[in-house]
Amino acid sequence: MKKESGKSHFGFDMVELVKGYELHADSAANALEYILTQGNRYPIDHAIEALGIYDIAAFEALQWHPHISMSLDLDNVAYAGSPSVLVARINSLGRLHLRPASWEPDEENTDDISYTTLGFIALPLTLLNDLNSHHELALQRERNASQRLRADMDQMFASGELETVLDSVIDNVEHVESVCFYVGDRFHALIDRYNNLVDSKAGPGYLSGLRKKNYDAWSDDEVLIIAGLHALFLSGRSVRFEEFNGITLTASRLYEKLQHLVSLYRQVGCQFDLRHDASVFDIARTIRDQTTKSVGQDWLRYRWTYGLTFQKSERIINKVSSSEDPAVHLSEFAQEYRELVGGEPEQALDEATFFRDLAYAAIEHDSGDVPCPYKSESAHGWIEHLIEKIVASSVIATQADYAMSSSLRNLGKLLKAERSELLASMHTLTPNDFYTCFVSKGFTEHLEGSVAHMIASTVQKRMMFNRWHFIPGNFDRKEVSLDRHWYYPPLIPDIAIHADMHRAAHSKAQVKYSIRSPGPDMSRPPMEIGGQRYRGFYDIRVVRMRGEEFSLEDLVRTRRRALWMEKIFDALVAHLHRGGGKSFEIHGFEAGKYLDLRTKTEVVEPVVQKVEQELALLS
Repeated sequence: MKKESGKSHFGFDMVELVKGYELHADSAANALEYILTQGNRYPIDHAIEALGIYDIAAFEALQWHPHISMSLDLDNVAYAGSPSVLVARINSLGRLHLRPASWEPDEENTDDISYTTLGFIALPLTLLNDLNSHHELALQRERNASQRLRADMDQMFASGELETVLDSVIDNVEHVESVCFYVGDRFHALIDRYNNLVDSKAGPGYLSGLRKKNYDAWSDDEVLIIAGLHALFLSGRSVRFEEFNGITLTASRLYEKLQHLVSLYRQVGCQFDLRHDASVFDIARTIRDQTTKSVGQDWLRYRWTYGLTFQKSERIINKVSSSEDPAVHLSEFAQEYRELVGGEPEQALDEATFFRDLAYAAIEHDSGDVPCPYKSESAHGWIEHLIEKIVASSVIATQADYAMSSSLRNLGKLLKAERSELLASMHTLTPNDFYTCFVSKGFTEHLEGSVAHMIASTVQKRMMFNRWHFIPGNFDRKEVSLDRHWYYPPLIPDIAIHADMHRAAHSKAQVKYSIRSPGPDMSRPPMEIGGQRYRGFYDIRVVRMRGEEFSLEDLVRTRRRALWMEKIFDALVAHLHRGGGKSFEIHGFEAGKYLDLRTKTEVVEPVVQKVEQELALLS
């Protein structure tokens, strides 16, 4: 591989993931698919979306001609009468470029990103003609979509809204965890290690620069970025930006994404009218309206996350069902029910009532200083025991290596007589006002004590920090101080693969596969404290450090435990309101204190060694 100088803004060179592609070079189509999917890690349908318009035409053309090979050296390219040679290059962010051999990266677009030459492909004339024909058709589709988008933006400009929308887009980008997408070959991002979108200590950002430029002088790319980000936000807040993470934003793909979401909601029974000539912003608002219709429904919105590019894609489970025993809660919590509520729970007792009764009784026992016989190193009372046992149940149900749940220790800090008092209290919260319940499976057997403690304590502190970030996102934007850093809270469950690579915290905690089920999610009513609604107030997260990725069955089981946790918080909120502001406070779950479920199995090789082997490719 011929590699030019540069670096990866993700923190390590993604080119390392495609090593071994040469073994597939007898077929350029097979080699390119291996490269495009980053060594068969990235689903091909998502990977294709990272390509540019010409790249897609070339890749699809070669799929019909698997006999054409890739040469690793230009001097060895031989095809009688070939009028064209393509070069395959990959940048250090993992994006494949399949262009005419004369192509070189534009220095204005590189931003110190390195490019590696992988090989060359000679094309017969007929294939070249097909490629050029498909490329021109794709360009025309993009021109049409771009004209339509500019017409929508022209109307916004004429109405005097553009300045407000631009300010809103900048603000929204600043309050989502990761934004990174391509327009053409230029990489636009606000991620851990790189930012060229918004202002920073390094200088002004791309978006703020548009404030100084007359709209009439905006390029098609500038119109696309502002219209696209604004439409995505309208359709589902700033987390929708992440649907284009690591891939190429085009006008035609923006419309395709929105139409795909429209189709998803229609498939689960949402009924709505949408004019054929609706603006991109009207389409986005219609989608947003559908997201609010999931409350109480049997279908479930969730996001699939690819950790290597931060891409998140919204999907829908048409009918939430599980292979798990419907009565598993009765068996797992039978002893607690007998001791707290009294008697045996009826088999017909629904889960919501079961956990509501448990939670109310636990609060009563804790308030009366009735000792909990299940006290652990981390959980000190009955409510804390129930929280810990729900988290432990998620570990067992999903065969996770560890799980956690975080929230606010004292809900009373959010119950104030006056709005000004509530806002003042919210602004004085610190990460130490939050807790993280952490439960592992066999840490003490599989890991050295220092490694186990490091993972548990760093995860707990990180989750406390995250929860502190999410609380302000529930308030009106104008109510949150400009000095307060915050993110919009998670609204729906997500399932992630290869999450341990780029983020330092994930890498340190060996989070390879994960599921997060926030509470209450959008299928449930929001939690209310003193009339203020909250989402992302608590969660259940499960993690695998190795092995197979989680399945949708695992996601449904995790969400089931989040629904159990919902009843705990319903009871805590009711107790708070009933007591005139006297809150029940969580004192346990200190960082470094956690429950380890012993596996009682012989371990041939420590978990940490297995994870290190998986990550050796990237070292």
